Amino acid sequence: MNYPVGKVDEIRFVQIFAKHKGKWVLCFHKKRQKWEFPGGHVEEGEDPLTAAKRELYEETGAINFIITPLWDYYSHNNGRVYFADVDRFDELPDYDMEKIGFFDHLPENVTYNRTKMNEDLERVKKYMREHEYKE
Repeated sequence: MNYPVGKVDEIRFVQIFAKHKGKWVLCFHKKRQKWEFPGGHVEEGEDPLTAAKRELYEETGAINFIITPLWDYYSHNNGRVYFADVDRFDELPDYDMEKIGFFDHLPENVTYNRTKMNEDLERVKKYMREHEYKE
């Protein structure tokens, strides 16, 4: 279930739908060998926004971006979804990701449920239209 930002307690996971120059930014996981959007766990003592910024950097190398919370969700890991408009990247840190890619649409080889990812992408696109996001 999805809720407005702030309606779900104890956010434990963040996911970031990021764009760069009109393309979706996905990262390729070293172990899983699949594409996914940046995201991860909120560390002890960390707030969700700080976690989202950290995960975006660790998984893509993004260093100059604007990030906005979009919605919260409730599941086995309560989470918050963000949109990030990335202006600049640094070298990809040596964590879990092998590389990043820039896409118009989801690639075939994705980690998580493709239908759910496409539904979430449509929600993000709606947000972008409503807030007159310029690519």
